[in-house]
Amino acid sequence: MTIWNRIIFFSVFFLIFFGLQYLVYKTFRRFTKTKYPGSKLLRIISVYPFIIFNLPYIYIIANGFSSANIPEVIYNFVFLPFYIFQGAVIFIGLYLLIGKIIKAPFSVSHWFLNKIESFKKFFNKPEIKKIDNSRRAFIRTSTALVSGYAFTGATLGVLNSHDYEIVNKEIKIDNLPPELKGTTITLFSDIHSGPYMKEEMMKEYADVVNDLKSDFIFIPGDFTNSNKMEVHPLANAFRELKASKGIYGVLGNHDYFSDPEYVANVISNETPVKLLRNSSEILSINGKELCILGCDDTRQSGSAPDNLLMSYFNSTIEKAKNSMSEKNLDYDIIPKLALIHKPYFFEDLKNMNLDLILSGHTHGGQVVLANFGDVNISFAGAVSKYISGLYRSGKSGMYVSRGIGSVALPIRFNCSPEITKITLV
Repeated sequence: MTIWNRIIFFSVFFLIFFGLQYLVYKTFRRFTKTKYPGSKLLRIISVYPFIIFNLPYIYIIANGFSSANIPEVIYNFVFLPFYIFQGAVIFIGLYLLIGKIIKAPFSVSHWFLNKIESFKKFFNKPEIKKIDNSRRAFIRTSTALVSGYAFTGATLGVLNSHDYEIVNKEIKIDNLPPELKGTTITLFSDIHSGPYMKEEMMKEYADVVNDLKSDFIFIPGDFTNSNKMEVHPLANAFRELKASKGIYGVLGNHDYFSDPEYVANVISNETPVKLLRNSSEILSINGKELCILGCDDTRQSGSAPDNLLMSYFNSTIEKAKNSMSEKNLDYDIIPKLALIHKPYFFEDLKNMNLDLILSGHTHGGQVVLANFGDVNISFAGAVSKYISGLYRSGKSGMYVSRGIGSVALPIRFNCSPEITKITLV
């Protein structure tokens, strides 16, 4: 990502953040004026938190839009409260914004009708005022409850952002030979080495992954967060990863934010991770073949159609078919595992005769307001139905990891980091 692209990205980022903050500030200030008219102290109290808890942005901007390399004492006593405040304010701001969007048609209609002389008396009746007062009381109460929920959730989300879960999962593959049944894979994704994922924390994750003693380790992307230099602490932390049959990874969209070639070279030369960059490997295990494929990602984050990404998929499949043909192997029969960073294109991939796709990118939603069955109420849930866990369509399956890292803010709510041990059956 060039300096100008980073400036544009963070300008939009700050515009959204400060826009939501301004909405919360105006609402809180209006409330204090109404509730405690004439109280200068309360007006001051309504202003100062928004000043104090935005001062760390000065450091972030001065440090090249990064909060890395913060001394531990300053991080604990300045930046943790900053992250909690920002997370809570974003949630409250979104709640208020949604309320205004829902209210807008009624407000416009009310304004229009009040302009018509014949409706003025009707809308100024005492009964209407009474209902309006009741509605205002309800809004104030609900906003207070939402605010309490937001600050509690943000606090727990920041403090527990590395309370990982080890998930054990058996996944059936239809054409899996008996000789390959019981093959184990440790899957973890979205490390995001950087401000919120320090080297010491990554070393702890490396120890946990090694202790699972799986045949394979798969890492489907986002090794780094936004800067190519973040790959060095990652390499130091994961250079001792061990798996008896291989360690494979692919680049994610965040690995393209700075210099993907630099990131790939360091990972390939300083860790045991073999990057599959639109390529595949055919392994012989107990006399039976298993194909592992991997595709690069692109800088695009969303689920919109991506012709470049589709060309990667098609090219990788075609090269795998040619490689198998040269070895007199049948592409349709050999079990195929694919590492693909974004899960959004499962409907396209399922037609490529892939048995199991291993993915990440979504962080499981990272901040999940609620789960109702398959419905995940989060930013990721608004983009795609493929958020976390196992999905099936025909003979193809896809497992989406919640990942271990965080983006934007170091918050995990209703969505713990995940290390998955998969057993093929």
